[in-house]
Amino acid sequence: MMDERRDVAMAIKSCLDSLLSDAARCDLDDLARFISLAALAAEEAAVAHDPKTIHLKALMASGAGHC
Repeated sequence: MMDERRDVAMAIKSCLDSLLSDAARCDLDDLARFISLAALAAEEAAVAHDPKTIHLKALMASGAGHC
């Protein structure tokens, strides 16, 4: 169950990162800030459910899995 929660949180973060990029590119600064907070919360949720946090942070630093 923890792996599933981590995977869902990572997928959500990935999508939020993509939306953040789109908002920033379109000069939607307030929206970009809001999305960045949501992405941070998703990352924290993923880290909280991963016994190998160091590996997860390395994965999130890469561009893998973006929607």
